Amino acid sequence: MLVSIIVNNYNYGRYLAAALDSALAQTWRPLEVIVVDDGSSDDSWSVIERYGERVRAIRQPNGGQGAAYNAGFAASRGEWVLFLDSDDLLDVGALARMMSLASDPVVKVQGYLRRIDADGRPLGGAVPYIAHDGDVRPIAERFAQYGGPPSSGNLYRRRAIAPYFPMHAADWRRSADTVPSLLCVFHGRVATVPGTIGCYRLHTQAVSQSGMVGNMDRSLAGALQQSERRRVLAAAWGTQRSGMRWPCAPMTLPWEWRLRTLSWRLQRPLHPYPQESRRTIWRGLNESLSHWPGYTGLERWAQRLWVGFMLVAPRALVTRLAPSNVSGRLRAGLRPLRRNDVGMTEGSA
Repeated sequence: MLVSIIVNNYNYGRYLAAALDSALAQTWRPLEVIVVDDGSSDDSWSVIERYGERVRAIRQPNGGQGAAYNAGFAASRGEWVLFLDSDDLLDVGALARMMSLASDPVVKVQGYLRRIDADGRPLGGAVPYIAHDGDVRPIAERFAQYGGPPSSGNLYRRRAIAPYFPMHAADWRRSADTVPSLLCVFHGRVATVPGTIGCYRLHTQAVSQSGMVGNMDRSLAGALQQSERRRVLAAAWGTQRSGMRWPCAPMTLPWEWRLRTLSWRLQRPLHPYPQESRRTIWRGLNESLSHWPGYTGLERWAQRLWVGFMLVAPRALVTRLAPSNVSGRLRAGLRPLRRNDVGMTEGSA
């Protein structure tokens, strides 16, 4: 069964060879590796040229991640498809382990990714914090999201994502992985590989000082707006392409309530929800936690305690404690109480 790894790249020549090497080193066969260079201005194309016929290379003007996904998917032939970010890495046996779970009615196999910094040094922990699997449609319908890894940790059955390609590239210059990740679950089940399958690179440590995790957002307001935007757009695309009906407007995710708390306390002039108050945040958090499965009772209690304290603590103390929102040490203290997990996960679920 042919698997296609599609590597999307923009100005990551520094990391690209390692990503391509990790794709080509997979023990699973048959395999094709496609790399889409989305208008890079660095040395990315010269890196790609060194691989010759070992990869299928596509060079196009810069159109964003969605445009790269579209080009790579159109060129691919595999029954299963993985979109690998060019700064991430796959373990040698990742595909073989994922394909061992790729039986009907599974449409997506996902795996945890170890966190590394810009220079490849381990940061500890892995993403995501919670991985939902099985029939996750009820979660997806309520939140327009579910617990899962970023792009490089997902292997898709082609028929489950084909209806949503090509996506509107202009809407998805970033976060294009939202489209296949969210919409595939309406065509079957999700399976999760035990342990970790590769590495997820985090480039910016500065954002963690504001309580954020990730590579793109530089403000709390920006992170909140982008999260809401991508879920709304993906849900609308699902309706347009497959006639999906959503029972309600997407609920706010638990981790978003933590960000909303920090945004409301620390960056109120920019806060995207001007009618927010302590009461609305507290009520919203509790409603979200009641519908988001996977947390232990202690984890729910810990999140309520954290938000409650941050809502009333002096602003200077909130600033000082904001990084605890993405603290690996704090999460590691709760992790031993979780069963059937990788034992070291950390992320934004």
